[in-house]
Amino acid sequence: MLLGPPLTKRVEGRDPTLEQVDCYLEAVAGLLPQVYGDTGPSRQAQMEFKKFLAMGGDQDAAFCKRAALLFALAREKEVGAEMMQRSEGDTEGHVAHVSDMRDRVLPFILPRFVRNSCQAPDSFVTLACVLSEMWEGERLGNWPLVFEEGRVGGADGAQ
Repeated sequence: MLLGPPLTKRVEGRDPTLEQVDCYLEAVAGLLPQVYGDTGPSRQAQMEFKKFLAMGGDQDAAFCKRAALLFALAREKEVGAEMMQRSEGDTEGHVAHVSDMRDRVLPFILPRFVRNSCQAPDSFVTLACVLSEMWEGERLGNWPLVFEEGRVGGADGAQ
């Protein structure tokens, strides 16, 4: 969903995976008033998510939408819970992927993205995918890994 369809299946026009992204963005916009109530900041955030939804389907809009979804996943624990709930029963390991993004990858890359005023959503999304898929399970920064046995340690398992 974050990278779009495979290169061999891409055609001109709207990216079909953006329908999934839009569905999640709508869910985030609907979740905000439930979590924060009908407050000014909550209405502002809802309005911003509706702006994302109104964007077109070109490549730039796709990266902006995907970056917004990753940002929401990193900052709102309810979004991660909702994404994992929607992915349950999925045989492709989406629950583990969502958990890995939220707990390992995004805490490592989100501060720099925000510090740079969120000006490169394409780089943010691509980096998140690369770190998640190519370096799956690797320790990032100073954060320890949580192993299946419940131990916390580095890449070699040392505590």
